[in-house]
Amino acid sequence: MESVAGSFMLLCRAARAQLTSEHSPVALSNNRSHRIITFCALYFAQGIPWGFMLLTLPSYLIDKYGDHFGDDEIGRLKAIILIPWSFKLIWAPIMDSFTIRSMGRRRAWIIGAELMMALTLLGLIGLGDLSDQLTALLYMYFLHNCFASLQDVCTDAMAVDLLPANEQGQMNGMMWGSKLVGKAGGAWALSYVINWGGIEACVAVQIALLVIVMAVPLIILERPGERRLPWSAGEPQGTHLAGSRDPVITLTETLRAIGLPTLSIFIVFTLVKLFGTGINEVVVNTLYIKQLGWSDIEFTTASGLYTLGLVIAGAFVGGMFADRYGRRLVLCIGYGGFSAVAIVFALCPHLWGERWFTLSYVLSYEMLSAVGSVGFLSMAMRISWSTAAATVFTVYMTLSNVSHVVGNWLAGPVRSVTSDYAASIGLAGTEAELYSYQLTIGFAGLISLPALLLLLRVRTAEVDAAKAGQADAGFETNPGEMVDVDPPRDHDHDDGETGSTR
Repeated sequence: MESVAGSFMLLCRAARAQLTSEHSPVALSNNRSHRIITFCALYFAQGIPWGFMLLTLPSYLIDKYGDHFGDDEIGRLKAIILIPWSFKLIWAPIMDSFTIRSMGRRRAWIIGAELMMALTLLGLIGLGDLSDQLTALLYMYFLHNCFASLQDVCTDAMAVDLLPANEQGQMNGMMWGSKLVGKAGGAWALSYVINWGGIEACVAVQIALLVIVMAVPLIILERPGERRLPWSAGEPQGTHLAGSRDPVITLTETLRAIGLPTLSIFIVFTLVKLFGTGINEVVVNTLYIKQLGWSDIEFTTASGLYTLGLVIAGAFVGGMFADRYGRRLVLCIGYGGFSAVAIVFALCPHLWGERWFTLSYVLSYEMLSAVGSVGFLSMAMRISWSTAAATVFTVYMTLSNVSHVVGNWLAGPVRSVTSDYAASIGLAGTEAELYSYQLTIGFAGLISLPALLLLLRVRTAEVDAAKAGQADAGFETNPGEMVDVDPPRDHDHDDGETGSTR
């Protein structure tokens, strides 16, 4: 608590210093360090409740109320929590169309979303025994995640607006790494908090962290000269000073962009890429706690604390590899690697009793998922184009969450099918359960492979040609909404062709 209080005091002092000058150069557009601080802080804030809801809470419920929570219930729980993240497709055109322009295109939305995230968490205080209040818990977390998804859309859009092309890969690695730190650290730390002080203590910790993070966009502007608050001095900055756009134009530009074959194919890839990992995260959770004897704290410690260094390394290295060797290669390493380790794990049930083997599997799939996620973020940002590029990018983020939800939801039905098959061949009891898990995890690995073939047809040069055609045709180019392409070079690793022009 002393470290949290100290961090908050430092932020308060910085805020007081900056508020004395409304035209302070503390802005994202002209300072890389400010971009790193802001985007990493916002993604870290997303990761903490993410880790709590996907790891801490399900593990706690399985361990303490195991008779009432199996694969089907945990899969539904995770899917319900993730559903609001599909609303990003609704938030994006609204955010693109309306804003307090004098505060920057995105910053007002981010501050408002952070505030509502904190307020909705307050509704969880006083619930008491979770076994009696599960429905209320789900409703409140559903509401909380509506605003968390809004904050995510705003942060992604601001990154699209302000990140130079030569920072996109590495910054995506840093941003995603920050979210993973929040997810892993939050899951591990909050597992102790919930066992010690219950849901109220978890809420108090999360609200305190949200307030600290909210200070960052309050201090740092998007562009020098903008207002810090609606009543402060300052003026809109940038090429487009209007505070709103016609939503019909936003929708038209979005449809025009995703009509490009490369983007259409990447949409299909996005919709199916997380089926396997979604199934895996549910069944591994129940397998380890119900069948292999892990406690909820042991599982969240492994998935949180122990994976922390690996997921950070995976995110950062994945980002650098995306810039240097191509985003498609990073996608294949991440999601293809997950398929490989899942299949190997499924083929070695005789080693499931060995702690080193089961721990290694958790570490491996968490790290490879981080690599794949960074590759996906970088590719999605790279091929988002048109004057509604922020909305196009959000389409990919939304569909990625849909893929995750479907994967979580499939865990229960797939386990039912494999359990029935185990019974049909004469297995019973623990032997049948373990065989069912073996088939389910193997299936999760196998279904992740076909989607990678779609990446062969994803070509960034096709996007660049469309953007060049847009410029030649005289379409309005808005630097605040279009993704900058990489500088011209002789070889684009994402296209796999030499001599591709930019």
